[in-house]
Amino acid sequence: MNSRWQASRIGLINFWYYDDQEFPFVKGRMLLRGSNGSGKSVTMQSVIPLLLDGNMSPERLDPFGSRDRKMSSYLLEEDDGRDERTGYLYLEFKRQESDTWLTVGMGIRARRGKPLDKWYFSLSDGRRVGRDFLLYKEIGEKVTLSKKELENRIAGGGQVFDRQADYMEYVNRQIFGFETVEEYKELIDLLIQLRTPKLSKDFKPSVVNDILSDSLQPLSDEDLRPMSEAIENMDTMNLNLKAREAGYQAAEKIQRVLDRYNRLTLFEKADRCCENQKRLSEAEREAKAQADETERSRKRLLALEQEISELDARRDAMEKERESLSKSDAVSLKSRELDLASRIRTRESLLEEKQRQLDAKQEQYTEIEGKKKQEEDRAYEKERELDSILEEMQSEAGEMSFEEHDFFQDELKENFDKAFSWDTHEAQFRKVKDEISRGTELLREAETRQREADDLLKKRERQQRETDAAQRREGELESVLVQVENEWKEALYSWNGRNEELKFTPEQMREMARFADEYGEASDFARVRQTAADLWIGRKGEISGEVRRRQDELRDLENVRREIQEELAQWESSREPEPPRSDAVRKNRERLREKGIPYQEFYKVVEFGRELSGDPKRCGRLEEALLEMGILDALVIEEQYRSQVMEADPGCADRYLFVQPHYAEKSLLDVLDLNDSVNDIFMNQRITGILGNIALSERLEEAEGAGSGGSAHGGSAGIGASMTAVRPDGSYQIGVVSGTISGEHEAGFIGVQAREKNRQAKIASCRELLAENEQRQEVLRGEAAVLEQRISRLQEEYESLPEDTDMREAWKMLSEARQTVERMREEGARLERELMEVGEALGEIKRQAAEIAQKLYLTCSYETFRRADEAASDYRQHFYQLRSGHELFLQIRAHIEELGERQEILDGEMDQIRYEAGSAGRELKKEQEEYDSILRQLELTDYEQIRQKLDECMEWLKEYPERLQSCVAEKTQNEERIRALSEQAAQNEERISELRRRAEYLETCFAAERSLHYVELPGEEAEGAESAEKIRSLLAGECRDMDKEQIIRSLNQVYFENRGFLTDYQIMQTELFEELDREAQKGDPSAKRLDIAARYQGVRIPFGRLLTHLAEEIAELKDLIKAGDRELFEDILANTVSRKIRGKINSSNAWVEKMNSLMGAMNTSSGLKLNLRWRSRTAETEDQLDTKELVELLKKDYRLMREDEAAKLSAHFRSKVEEARRHARDSGGMISFYQVMKETLDYRKWFEFQLFFQKGGERVKELTNSVFGTFSGGEKAMAMYVPLFSAVVAKYQGGRPDAPRLISLDEAFAGVDNRNIRDMFRLMAEFQFDFIINSQVLWGDCDTLDALAIYQLLRPENAKFVTVMPYLWNGHARVMLEDESEMEKRAAQEA
Repeated sequence: MNSRWQASRIGLINFWYYDDQEFPFVKGRMLLRGSNGSGKSVTMQSVIPLLLDGNMSPERLDPFGSRDRKMSSYLLEEDDGRDERTGYLYLEFKRQESDTWLTVGMGIRARRGKPLDKWYFSLSDGRRVGRDFLLYKEIGEKVTLSKKELENRIAGGGQVFDRQADYMEYVNRQIFGFETVEEYKELIDLLIQLRTPKLSKDFKPSVVNDILSDSLQPLSDEDLRPMSEAIENMDTMNLNLKAREAGYQAAEKIQRVLDRYNRLTLFEKADRCCENQKRLSEAEREAKAQADETERSRKRLLALEQEISELDARRDAMEKERESLSKSDAVSLKSRELDLASRIRTRESLLEEKQRQLDAKQEQYTEIEGKKKQEEDRAYEKERELDSILEEMQSEAGEMSFEEHDFFQDELKENFDKAFSWDTHEAQFRKVKDEISRGTELLREAETRQREADDLLKKRERQQRETDAAQRREGELESVLVQVENEWKEALYSWNGRNEELKFTPEQMREMARFADEYGEASDFARVRQTAADLWIGRKGEISGEVRRRQDELRDLENVRREIQEELAQWESSREPEPPRSDAVRKNRERLREKGIPYQEFYKVVEFGRELSGDPKRCGRLEEALLEMGILDALVIEEQYRSQVMEADPGCADRYLFVQPHYAEKSLLDVLDLNDSVNDIFMNQRITGILGNIALSERLEEAEGAGSGGSAHGGSAGIGASMTAVRPDGSYQIGVVSGTISGEHEAGFIGVQAREKNRQAKIASCRELLAENEQRQEVLRGEAAVLEQRISRLQEEYESLPEDTDMREAWKMLSEARQTVERMREEGARLERELMEVGEALGEIKRQAAEIAQKLYLTCSYETFRRADEAASDYRQHFYQLRSGHELFLQIRAHIEELGERQEILDGEMDQIRYEAGSAGRELKKEQEEYDSILRQLELTDYEQIRQKLDECMEWLKEYPERLQSCVAEKTQNEERIRALSEQAAQNEERISELRRRAEYLETCFAAERSLHYVELPGEEAEGAESAEKIRSLLAGECRDMDKEQIIRSLNQVYFENRGFLTDYQIMQTELFEELDREAQKGDPSAKRLDIAARYQGVRIPFGRLLTHLAEEIAELKDLIKAGDRELFEDILANTVSRKIRGKINSSNAWVEKMNSLMGAMNTSSGLKLNLRWRSRTAETEDQLDTKELVELLKKDYRLMREDEAAKLSAHFRSKVEEARRHARDSGGMISFYQVMKETLDYRKWFEFQLFFQKGGERVKELTNSVFGTFSGGEKAMAMYVPLFSAVVAKYQGGRPDAPRLISLDEAFAGVDNRNIRDMFRLMAEFQFDFIINSQVLWGDCDTLDALAIYQLLRPENAKFVTVMPYLWNGHARVMLEDESEMEKRAAQEA
């Protein structure tokens, strides 16, 4: 086992106002004293903590923790004429039991206007700075070494470090030996807290509790990294969510106005359709009426023409009949009758033939009409089929972002009845299809490569963990080798130190020790053995030795004897015992003396009466009760001074006794007598009255029900609840307060004899201890005389030279570990190269795919491209279906046109047949009438009959002109009417044609508007979804009174107000249906309308769909946040971070247990026992756990928790996180959520330190600030420093046993009175501290220290130099030395 390292010396070279100054320790102890500004703090902080970890943070250079002190200012001041300065600081350690030396230090180079350069070094080969190793070179003046010169000078006897972390790790490994650097940091933090001068300013237990809490190591950023990454991801998602929600709200505002505009636009177009249809219907009804009237006129005209024709035929017949009758030629009539009969039969045959021809033609016409209807139905169905294909292609085009489809579709619909050029569009589609296929293939390959990369990454991570484990093993073995090397060197120096004759020079020892520092594969122990053999041969016959342990014990006993003698002298010369008093009470009584106010302490003016004088227990109970009630040491004051003493005075406090206007029937007068010293009658009366005011009752219940004061005549009264009373068992009452006593008090204040007896007991105890001490010293002197002899062991010393067996084994294991690490690193490098190659290939594939995706406006993901590829395949199939279907549609349309042409030819042929049949019919009618006339003539056989017929003919012929004129006039009138009606019909037909054209245009506009699907109608049925009348009736109520101009203004306003929230979606105002508007003719309303479009994932979409996408994104983000939230709580906080916290808490608990163990084993002169508790705090909300319950849960593995326990833990952290979020929000952005979260998870705030104390046999109590105020000076000092010193020792116990226990105190013990300073130094000696402390007033020359290096620092009037005056305290006297080198010599002698 190595002996402990001990601080030996500190040095400052070319630093601050020091040129080359060293401060040797004596037994690891040093006191720097001087006035403010003398440099004592600068000197101390340059060692602790600076040289322990190399951290030059400004707040660590100042004991008060400010950032005002900068290292650069210690090298170059503002008024310094130099532009560059290099300084060195070093700290030397030495093994207590051997001359093994180790030096650590740092070099600092300051250049004006540039950052500091710093480096660190160590000397491990036994060389010592200022002795056989210089940090400067002599070239007429001392010039400090540069970093390079230092490296060359150190060579193999030490190391130079560039990084502070490497230096700190080296110091820990070589000197302190903590398992982890984090534990070493905890020690440094505690030493910084202990150094702070606030102990002097705020001298109270709460400061100790704060220091202990602050010295605990918080969770590091690395511990919280999983949480910070999760929070960062959640913050990013929350920011995205806020942006999406803001965008959604903005889009909703726009959509609300846009929806009103859409509904109004749809209503207007539906209304126009309906109104135009209404006008068309009216025009058609009017045209039908005109056609009916024209038909009637035509029929009447035909009737008139028939009538005129019949009149003409009758006229001819009448004239012929008249002529025939006039001739009366029956033969000629008969001949004519036969001729006419023949002609009539011919005419009738012709008419029958024409009717047969007309029927045949009509049948052909009907057949063609049926075929045409069938073809039109086929064309309609084919058009619907093609429209359906186009809709599917539209969806597929949207899936693959094929924007050219819209142009293709519009062009095809515009020229649907014409032959279409398909090749151009097919070429465009094939180009996009090829890109999509290529992108799909690339992304499929990317997924394969990604899986390959993931597998490699897992292998790399697994291999990295194995490498880390191997490196940790290598580090552990390096530490083992360092430990073994140190142990060998320690054993070597110890061996040399134990030797009486086989002594090596320091140079020889350094050379032999260097064997361990340079130990390696080629190291040969024979070289060390030969060096020892050479000396052994030269000094074979010399042996000497000496033992000093008994002398050390004698010295310690002598110190104890002096302490007991001092205590005995104090008791022999001191005044009688006094009850304990606070500083405020002492101050008050001094104030009373200064004011000349006479007073008497109560216990001094009374004696126990005869009733109690023979009963010590009753006396003890009564005295303890009076002590607890505050009456024992209270003051008896004349009434005239009452107002003066009751005036508040800062820092003063006391109790006073005044006579009250009531008295008890049984009181203290019955058991206490007045002291003989009371010889004043008025004082006698006052004391008697006071004793009479304090009741002495068997039961306190006797006081109940009585009045609170005396009668008007001062008569006696019962003891009221407001009075003061004492029972024989010691319980008492002071007004509403009742109390009990311990019953263990021994009376020692009331009565002169009791006080004297108390003092004599103390004197006897001290004398007994002195006798025991002297007896023990006599025994030790005898043993020391026996042990002081020389032993000749030269051969044994040579043979006991430490071997290198352990070093050889440690080096072997380290070599193997290094080979393993190297092999693992090579494997890691190979995997890294493979991973990089795969990553580069993957990156190139993704880059190519991203170019394609950007070109196609598609999201660069395999799933998107897969769907796009499927859509492209479907699109191609539908394209060919569309192409063949359209060709068939054109064939059907051509057939329909051909059938129409055939119908027109048949119409002409039938019209010709009808005309010919009409002419033949008219001729037949004339001939038939003539035939009938001849037949009638032939029936007349006599003259009278012929004459009568002739008269009738003459009469008819006479009336004929008038009847003919009437028919002609009516015919002319009907012809004029028909002509007028025909003109009106032509005009109406033009109007109807125009209305029909407009109806088609308006219906197209309405259908186009409806196809946008911008307006959702409640209860709308699929069949009625396209009905303009239906839509108009549904929208009329809300749209009829809308102001379109106002809505457009509102739309523009809300658009420009909110588009800034939607910049990511490239929203833009456009106009729709411009092509349709170009088809409009004069008088047609415009088809154009305003619209707002957006671009989502590269695809242009209607604005309404953007809301849907935003809502989906918001829901998706909320799900992601919920999943991230669950991961944060259930995996990271409740599992990963909780493990870290659990480790910290367990470590802290172990630390507290060590402290309590140390404090429990400590004996203080006052019998004060101290104990620390690290108490868990209670929960702040219902959802949070008490720390005790939380710690119990954290002790468990999260995977093994019950479901309810995991839920509790998760709920606790959720509550904490919500609280952190609330604080972050309340800070207005001044504090980040991560900062608040880190603060929230600071486990140190879940606990609080509580200091407890116990005096003698009293019960354990909490040491609060108020209780602390009642302590004596020595007890206060113990209560403050024992826990802190115990905490430091407990920390040091986490390192190697040979680590030095180094501490520093700024303005040491400034709050401790001089009488107790010696106890503080005794504490530090008992705790085996190496210390460097400073003070303005302390000398440290206390008998509780056997040695101390004291340096008086003088810097008059802020001079630029410091004068150092060394003193040595040797345990007996303070001796001034010539210089610091003499201090080191005397220190060696003291050791």
